[in-house]
Amino acid sequence: MKPIYNLIAVISGDIVNSTKLSSAEFEQLLKRIKDIQKWITSENSSNAHSIERGDEFQSVIHDIESALKYTIIYRIGIKSLGKEFDSRISFAIASNADLRESVSESMGEAFILSGRGLKALKSERLAFNSDHLELNEQFALLFKYLDRQLTELTSRQCEVMLPMLKANQNLPIGELAEKLDVAIATVSKSLKASGWSLISELNSHFINQVAGLKYV
Repeated sequence: MKPIYNLIAVISGDIVNSTKLSSAEFEQLLKRIKDIQKWITSENSSNAHSIERGDEFQSVIHDIESALKYTIIYRIGIKSLGKEFDSRISFAIASNADLRESVSESMGEAFILSGRGLKALKSERLAFNSDHLELNEQFALLFKYLDRQLTELTSRQCEVMLPMLKANQNLPIGELAEKLDVAIATVSKSLKASGWSLISELNSHFINQVAGLKYV
């Protein structure tokens, strides 16, 4: 067991109606989750993950300012597979974690808050908690709106947003269209309909607020 006194983030999620997926769809889903986890680790080699029973996943995030971005990438990365696919995700930020080699065996406040948030989800698909009260108060309403926005996204809109989120800066529309092999007008329309500009702005606000916690 390795005690970590600094802040970490924990993302916990499960798949909505996973038992209704065919074997082929389940394999497609599993590959997508693994690809997302591989990408998150490429952003910070200390980040670690687990997949339980194929339809539950968890990530330990050390670059905590990126926790919202990773959470959204999980959500839209899964939704981009088609209308049959969606997930419920809870993420939390807290200090004093006991990290083991296996993520599923690790403990700490962030794990408790993340797991508790996931269990509490009913009709919602997104939850956030922190051991910093001011952070909870600041983002509670904003994340309710974000949850509704993400839930209403089409798989095409998710597919278009995904490369934008992964890029450290906005991709030019032309480059994104070429990457997706679709018309520029289609990309522009999808980004506008998805509310991309506001989602990007919210992510930037979250980064600024959470980065400041590291130095408190």
